[in-house]
Amino acid sequence: MYVFIAKPLEFFYGLYPNYAVAIALLTLSIMILLLPLTLKGTRSMLAMQKLQPELKKIQNKYKDDRQKLNEEMMAFYKENNINPVSGCLPLLLQMPVFIVLYRTLFQLLNRAPYGYDMGAAAVRATTNVNGGGGAGIWERFGFFQPQHISHTSQLYIDLSNTRVMEAWGMNLAESAQKALREGFGHGAPYIILVALVTATSYYQQKQVSGRNPQAQVNPQQQMLMRIMPLFFAFISFTLPAGIVVYFLVSNLFRVGQQALITRTMYRDDSGPVATTGRVSDKSSTKSSAPAEKPKGLFAQIKEMGLPSPGAAADDFKESSSANGGGKGKAASSSGSKGSTATSTTSTAGPSRAAPSAANRSKSKKKRR
Repeated sequence: MYVFIAKPLEFFYGLYPNYAVAIALLTLSIMILLLPLTLKGTRSMLAMQKLQPELKKIQNKYKDDRQKLNEEMMAFYKENNINPVSGCLPLLLQMPVFIVLYRTLFQLLNRAPYGYDMGAAAVRATTNVNGGGGAGIWERFGFFQPQHISHTSQLYIDLSNTRVMEAWGMNLAESAQKALREGFGHGAPYIILVALVTATSYYQQKQVSGRNPQAQVNPQQQMLMRIMPLFFAFISFTLPAGIVVYFLVSNLFRVGQQALITRTMYRDDSGPVATTGRVSDKSSTKSSAPAEKPKGLFAQIKEMGLPSPGAAADDFKESSSANGGGKGKAASSSGSKGSTATSTTSTAGPSRAAPSAANRSKSKKKRR
């Protein structure tokens, strides 16, 4: 695996003998090769998100039958041409590549063991190879011994004959932490490099969170998004500048990649995509229409309507005329107690007519 990373690095250094340029070109090449996998994983993730309502219906419908649920889910994935693991598979494939790339770049700065250099110096002191006052000096003390690259390549020849990995006036084998010990002026380029890595990391997080600003972000996820750029800043401060160049180039590429994904895949805000899946049971879930909020007291009174004095007077006149009609009917019926009289009395209200002469004479006789 190291060969697939080291060979392109040797090739780019042969084209332009600059360590930073060779690292940048290698990083860009790998990111471009992995771009189709990244785009495929993003499409699968978006498809899964847009089909979540349908998936939830199936889950609610068969929640008591695990076997039937799995069968329906797999049938749903097949009908919609979705691989449930395709969203995370590209990330899993990229991780080994980036680990090997990091190790290859890091081991370019491998040096001979300290004991080896001291042993060579002791042998020279014993044999007096250099003679005179130069006895015991080992001129290759601290030279690089890079691994995973061919010993016949120009990259290996140049690195194995120097103690510094110089590019653009910086020693890429030196960290910002170590460079600051020699003064702020010497460490300023390294600090700028670390600051660029931190800024691009923050901008990536802003791109991702800005796609759907109305979505509620998990507090733990929000905290992680804030911590990760700071973590990269700390790591970049302690690692050799050559590794920081790799971080910066990969971040810049991802910024452009996220911009491409946002413009091409997140431009449709019309909601879930139309699917070819079967119609699910809608009774198992709530309707997608928003529920009507309960109305308040004043809203109910307004809906019923305010009482009108004119309408109340008209109703009173109608009831009075109905009472008058009931009296005439009661007198003509000669005190009969049929069903018709009962209904009239209940409708017209209680009668207040004076008692008849016959009724008055009967009452007088009883009192006597």
